[in-house]
Amino acid sequence: MGPPADQRLARIAERQHGLVSHRQLAAVGLSTKAVTRRVEKGRLQRIHRGVYAVGHVQLTSEARWMAAVMACGLGAVLSHLDAAALWKIYDG
Repeated sequence: MGPPADQRLARIAERQHGLVSHRQLAAVGLSTKAVTRRVEKGRLQRIHRGVYAVGHVQLTSEARWMAAVMACGLGAVLSHLDAAALWKIYDG
């Protein structure tokens, strides 16, 4: 048996600017009820439908961009001015 679900989530969130998706929560074994409890206790903060910040609400620009892309689902990408800002080719 691997590490507890919260430890696995922390490792995932660390690679994703502090964010996890509902799909990732389910993949580590958390039920909808378990997710709801974590939201109620403030351990998860809902950012968009199906996207949560782990234990915080202060999001960097990168985290806001990632949350938006995660909320749009598989195949979604960042585009236009936000993508240019991410790649540091536009500072508007």
